[in-house]
Amino acid sequence: MTGTPHSAAAITQPVARQPIPRQAALRALVQRWSELRLVGDGPMPWLAGNFAAAFAYAVLGLAVSQFFAAYSLFPAPIWLPASVAVVAALAGGLRLAPGLFVGSMIANFLVFQAPFYEAAIISLGNSLGPVIGAALTRRFQPAEGLFERFSGVVVFVACNILIHPALTASTGAFAIALANWMANEPLPAAAIYSIWIAWWLCDSGGTLFFAPAVLLWLGVEKLSQPVGQPFRGPAERGDLAVWGAVAAISVLLFAPLPAGTSLAHGTIHWALPFMLVLPVSWVALRMSLRASYSLISLVAVIACVGTVIGYGPFRAPGIGNPMQLVGVLIVILALNVLTIGALLNERRVAEEISKCKSQFLANMSHDLRTPLNAIIGFSDLIRNESWGPVGNDRYREYVGHINESGLMLLGLMNDILDLSKIEAGRRDIQPSALDWRQIVDSCLSMVGPRAVAKGVQVEATAASGVQVFADDLAFRQILLNLLSNAVKFTGPGGRVSVSLGTAGDGATVVEVADTGIGMTAEDIRTALEPYGQVREITQRREPGTGLGLPISVRLAELHGGRLAIDSAAGKGTTVRVTFPPAPAPATPVAA
Repeated sequence: MTGTPHSAAAITQPVARQPIPRQAALRALVQRWSELRLVGDGPMPWLAGNFAAAFAYAVLGLAVSQFFAAYSLFPAPIWLPASVAVVAALAGGLRLAPGLFVGSMIANFLVFQAPFYEAAIISLGNSLGPVIGAALTRRFQPAEGLFERFSGVVVFVACNILIHPALTASTGAFAIALANWMANEPLPAAAIYSIWIAWWLCDSGGTLFFAPAVLLWLGVEKLSQPVGQPFRGPAERGDLAVWGAVAAISVLLFAPLPAGTSLAHGTIHWALPFMLVLPVSWVALRMSLRASYSLISLVAVIACVGTVIGYGPFRAPGIGNPMQLVGVLIVILALNVLTIGALLNERRVAEEISKCKSQFLANMSHDLRTPLNAIIGFSDLIRNESWGPVGNDRYREYVGHINESGLMLLGLMNDILDLSKIEAGRRDIQPSALDWRQIVDSCLSMVGPRAVAKGVQVEATAASGVQVFADDLAFRQILLNLLSNAVKFTGPGGRVSVSLGTAGDGATVVEVADTGIGMTAEDIRTALEPYGQVREITQRREPGTGLGLPISVRLAELHGGRLAIDSAAGKGTTVRVTFPPAPAPATPVAA
């Protein structure tokens, strides 16, 4: 129950698969356990849960103490029943505290021959410590699940790896100090502190060995995606092979190999086992959290047993505390896998939310455009007096406002629909050789009236031999967005220019430059975000959704190109869009 090594825990990325009939029995068992921990009425579930907790705690405590004692390590440097306590506390809370108390009493009073009062104080801490840690965990864990978000991993570590062992270490150190005081052999403060640190490390290590894996296997903590069919595809079989390879390497590093084998004599460098973080990270990225943490638990057992027996690189000459290196190894592997799993799940959830948002916006924009087109069409008929005079100038003015507002709203809906299609992966492009002169003239004619009204000069130039290989509609949309923004944010007397040229690698470069208000580096980052509008622009109350630049960026990327902005506040802006060169024509094969 005391210990020196640190500990470890791990997590993994879930794999999306559907359940199969072969797993029905296991899922039924998990469901039965879930019902047991959720139903608080009736004596039978309570008795069964407490008996299981007491039995597992006592048996595992006996096995651990006997193993370490066989190699002159007593008390055990890692107390694995701490995992049982954490799992029981998170599954049943205070209802399973009696079982933990009884199991601890059996281990301390009957096995370790501690005085009854000392065993009772220690057992009280061993039962209430994990219960308090579990209560704090449930209080502060995210709603999505304990291992579903990085904040949940932090809560688990804080409450069950730090607080719970601190409570059990405090009661344990107090019980030992009290026993020595009653025996007229009081311990100095330094000795009590040493006992507390050893006890805390002991329980922390024991918790990290098994607790997360057992929580996941018993269904106490949910998996973000269910584990389904066995490994059938080549990729899945490859992931399973990596899992097995990590386990095999661990055995080679720490197992008692035949005499004369270099690994058995600790001639390899002690840092080599830490390279396991690479394949373990692969497993965390590719497989479920349950599979990944099960691997961490297996590696922890192999490393611990091999080091205690006297094998492996941690037993090399000059290593002062081999078990401490075991603890550091498991902590690194565990926290690495837990963090990867949580962050991957957060990313997956964010991508799903973004996809749903894009789908919703696309559907909404499509549904709104139908009545909006009717509003624009009928208001245009009334404004043009196609079926007779309106009869009142004020009505004619109001109809003009309705038509202009409808056109503006239609433009906003089109922008939202375009961005939603791109983000949902439904915007297809078909690059071809374009008549860029006609496209540039068309775009200039569209922004020309507003430029004339503002007193902005617009010009276009092109280098000789320029060719544009791009999607016609996408190229028009990019150029029109950039020209519209340039005219919008350039004051009277300013100038907007569009130029086309060719880069050294044959790529086509389109530049739209203006002498407008310009942007700072922070403003550029904001403008490239969907719906982002910089403060200077919003203060001028310029109409728009802030989607022109983000759409242009994504359309350029769909071509394999890129969009770059060079700007300074008060000195204008230059936007440069690069399109890949046209593919070389296929060379005919001689018959």
